[in-house]
Amino acid sequence: MSLTPFGQDKFISVNHLQLHYVEWGTPGNPPIVLLHGFQSNAHTWDTFSRAMADTYHILALDQRGHGDTSWAPEGNYAPDAFISDIVGFMDALNLGPAYLIGHSMGGRHAAMVAADYPAKAAKVVIVDTPAELPPNIMELLNRTPESDTPPEPETFDTFEEVVRNGIAQYPLTPEGELRHANYHNLYRGADGKWHWRWDLTLLERRRLNRSLQLDLYPYLQRVQCPALLIRGQQSPLLTPEIAQKMVQYLPHGRLLEIPDTAHTVNADNAHTFNTMTAAFLLE
Repeated sequence: MSLTPFGQDKFISVNHLQLHYVEWGTPGNPPIVLLHGFQSNAHTWDTFSRAMADTYHILALDQRGHGDTSWAPEGNYAPDAFISDIVGFMDALNLGPAYLIGHSMGGRHAAMVAADYPAKAAKVVIVDTPAELPPNIMELLNRTPESDTPPEPETFDTFEEVVRNGIAQYPLTPEGELRHANYHNLYRGADGKWHWRWDLTLLERRRLNRSLQLDLYPYLQRVQCPALLIRGQQSPLLTPEIAQKMVQYLPHGRLLEIPDTAHTVNADNAHTFNTMTAAFLLE
């Protein structure tokens, strides 16, 4: 039985940052390191972590600039900085080879760690992470004029406004999952408004380099551990064609599609995601 039936919020100092993570399960059980997507947070894994806590030691990390982790000094959100944090985090906790599971941006980082630090990865699960953007999205980006104006902070008068926007943007995600994820992704400021928890510099960096971090293929071909690529059946980002191409690059990889899901696979159909992922880890 898990010693921590509820996730415990913890902090650790790595690379001069205070990294926040949520710990589930019992130390000594096989470790799982969970990596969230861009503009997300560690608590988006809570449903999965709760389901797996009796069997595994689970560590869901808020990556730099996200959630309750420190914002990067001088706005350093280069890929190598994220990877250095993850490896340093695993070293600081004396983790042996772990199961690395990442969604979107987190999937990219999981693959990069598995490729460059093979001793850290027992298996890797890459969740709806495109190695390249599909042609229709690239065409849309190319038609969108670039702006020299940095993004403005987005605020909301009420939390219910955030939930309504989330329901419109993610119609396949159960409302309970949306509420839970957004509750941990915002804070109420002194002005009474709700503000996102991420560093706005993340958006500025993406605006200045629209193709940032997209070429994952050189890393995929160096992943030597067993790898599972999970695609949301209705995902607009990871198309069937790109998913098949990615699996061809993975030496020991395979592809699974989960029905009734779009990009946020683990939230849209948590039961099937949890079942498929658990089966892969037990192989």
